[in-house]
Amino acid sequence: MIHFRDLATTDADIAALTAFYEDHYADEFPDPDERESLANMIGYLRLREQGWYGCNNYHIILASMNGATVGCSVIDYFAGTNAGMIEFLMVVPAVRNTGVGRAILAETERVLNSDATAETGTPLAHLFAEINDPFVPTGTPDNLDPADRAVIWDRWGFRGLDVPYAQPALSETQKPVTNLLLICKTFGRPCTPRTVRSAVADYLRWAMRVEDPQRCPEFRTLAAHLATLASVGTFSLSRYVGHPIPHARPLTAPTDPDWAATMELYRTTFGITEYGIPESEFIREYPVPLHFWTLRRTPASAVAGLVTFFTLSTAGFGGYGLFTGDLRGVGALRPMIAQVELQMLADRPSTRGWYIEVTPKTDQAPLRAVGFIELPVRYSVPSPNGDELPATLMYKSIGRHYSPTLPAESEVGAAVREVREVVYGVHSGKRFFEAVEEGVPDR
Repeated sequence: MIHFRDLATTDADIAALTAFYEDHYADEFPDPDERESLANMIGYLRLREQGWYGCNNYHIILASMNGATVGCSVIDYFAGTNAGMIEFLMVVPAVRNTGVGRAILAETERVLNSDATAETGTPLAHLFAEINDPFVPTGTPDNLDPADRAVIWDRWGFRGLDVPYAQPALSETQKPVTNLLLICKTFGRPCTPRTVRSAVADYLRWAMRVEDPQRCPEFRTLAAHLATLASVGTFSLSRYVGHPIPHARPLTAPTDPDWAATMELYRTTFGITEYGIPESEFIREYPVPLHFWTLRRTPASAVAGLVTFFTLSTAGFGGYGLFTGDLRGVGALRPMIAQVELQMLADRPSTRGWYIEVTPKTDQAPLRAVGFIELPVRYSVPSPNGDELPATLMYKSIGRHYSPTLPAESEVGAAVREVREVVYGVHSGKRFFEAVEEGVPDR
């Protein structure tokens, strides 16, 4: 059985908090900019005891089993919005995947509901939390794969809020944390722009001691964006990282049992066009790995699609992509893009975007809907017989963005040269694209 302890300022509780901090907390928060100090946490408990929080509240809840600490949550309650904020919720590695995390969340919600009932006479309306964005790697190792974490919080009932969020610096010696997603679980009431703005403002005031949130550039950016919205968009955290469809599986050799079915899809869709390549190109050695995936609706379904792509030194590059059968009309494009981008980041964490070549007859609307932007260049691709074929060059920044960012002309040039040399095996000093009209900015 899990025992929960809502810490106070007794000597025993401070000792328990100190032991937890030294044994688990510091290791589980390797990014120093995300890590709250032990002194601050003890100080917040003392402020609560002194009545500083007023009708708001602050809790540190330790979870233990058989006398050993197995997890913790640190939470705030804000009466003004009748909302809670999970500053962090963690489970020690030895007991993960055993239901401890869900149990800690249930206790967290119970405590916040008690606060809400005491102050407003109604149940808790919203519960916010921060998680690392899987598409914004920082170079600091995470204690859990961010994509796996997103799926866990999705199962717990949270959704991503489609807003530009960053956490202001926790102290003068720390930096703002810009690789976060703001997520929310609602309890029967819509999460409006005003709710989000007020809850984040309360978070800054009561949890970070920022007397005037408007003085924080991170908050001003969020508030300005919220002011333009009639409602707050939300998104599935599982779909954000490419789950549950499509089911992708790498193909590595013609001996793979899915090779024939996948190549038949390629042959009937692309192989008959002038933009197709010899099937031998899928098994030749490239200077960088060729990712060739077969796609299904579920692991047990028939092969219904394929995607190919590379992660180059300059950027990612997408090759062929296709959905057929039960992958059509089920919203599989966006999660497939997510899976591709996560693989590109795994290959090269510094990758910031990727290019695709689009044939003249391709409908660009679905690609634009998931974030691809047509670059204002004249562009062509080499065919197997040596001809240059017209195409549209499109670009997508990895992850979510609230203002389109085009690569500089020099960046496009470097990427195109690498694509031609690595992917097509064409070594030529010729320029096979040129800016048109307003052009690609050269920053």
